[in-house]
Formats: sequence, C-alpha cells, structure tokens
Amino acid sequence: MKNPYEELKTMSVAEIRTGLGAQAFLFVAIGLALWTVSGRQFFDFLAFSIEDVGLGIALGIGLITIAALFFHRLPSVSEKLVRLQARNFAFLEKRLSMPTIVFMSLCAGVGEEALFRGGLQTLLSDYTPIPLAIFVASFAFMLIHFAKPLIALIILLIGSFFGLAYWWTGSLLAVMLGHAIYDVYAFWHLQREMHRLDVFVREEADTGAQLPER
Repeated sequence: MKNPYEELKTMSVAEIRTGLGAQAFLFVAIGLALWTVSGRQFFDFLAFSIEDVGLGIALGIGLITIAALFFHRLPSVSEKLVRLQARNFAFLEKRLSMPTIVFMSLCAGVGEEALFRGGLQTLLSDYTPIPLAIFVASFAFMLIHFAKPLIALIILLIGSFFGLAYWWTGSLLAVMLGHAIYDVYAFWHLQREMHRLDVFVREEADTGAQLPER
C-alpha cells in the first residue's frame, strides 16, 4: 500500500488543509456508521459538557507535559525520533503557520477519535473484552500512520492511552480535544526540530540522488 504521507510533500498548504479536512469528514462518517451499527442512538455519539471540555484539556496538557519532559531529558533520543519521522513529515518543510497546525490537529483529533474510539472500539467492545477492543482499535490507529517500528510503538501506546481514557470517561469529546491539543504541540515541535536539524531531502534532477537541502 502506498504511503499517503508522501503525497503531502507535493501538495500546497491549501491542498493539505482540504485533503485532511476531507479525511476527517470521512473518518467521522465511518465512526458514526459503526456506532449506529452497534445499536446505539445517532445523537448519543457526541455529547457536550463543560466537564468533558475540561477533561479533554487536562488530557492534552498531561500528554504534552510528559512529551516535553521526555524530549528535554533525553535530547539524543528526541533527535532520533525526529529523524525517523523525516520522510512522513517532509511536508513540514513548508513551515506551516500555527493556524494551519491547529486546523490539522483538529482534523486528526476529531476524525481519528471518531473512527477508532467512537466507532471501532465501541463496536468491538460489544463482542470482545474491553482490553482487546482497546488494543485492536489502537493497532488499527497505528497502522494508518505508516510509521517506522519505533514510532509505530509510540503511536500504539498513545492510541491505547486515548482508548483507556474513552473507556474510563465515556466521553468522545474529551479524547477528541485531548488528541487535538497534544497534536498541536507535536506538530509544532516536530516542525521546529526538523528545520533545526535540517533533515529535509530533495531529489537532484540529473542523478536522482537525494541530497540534504541547505
């Protein structure tokens, strides 16, 4: 299967926003379909409350704090993780603005949580033990990121964290917000570090070789 992340490098910022918006819409639609197939009411899919908003903010800030401490304490590991993601996130060479990063993060948080937690995990939990439902949904979440093994493991752990949070709180809104808030930090940090480390490559027209961009 072709890695869709590689397509993003050739797109304009406007095309990236449109594509991710369309993907989020599709993921929400599939998540809603799985939710209703499980016999649940359509309008119960996403409930809103101030408590859920606060919980979502707390989840996001908690993950950011853990990640920031990890990156600060283990800079060499942090650099390795950045380099492992250089190919998939080559589109960050465009230096995306903060509004674009926020939009992308909202698309990921809303779309992915609607599909994998609200839809898939919920449906699986009707037929399998909760831990298995969380794992399978998180594994599927990991697969769509087309990441290298070490990054894939981290994504699996993050997906499992959101799966546990969803099971514990019953709030899809909270995990959507937590995911989106964390992704704002993750995209911002990754873009900054990729430019600092100059990990971007470009293809030389005559030889086909890939050279670091200066």
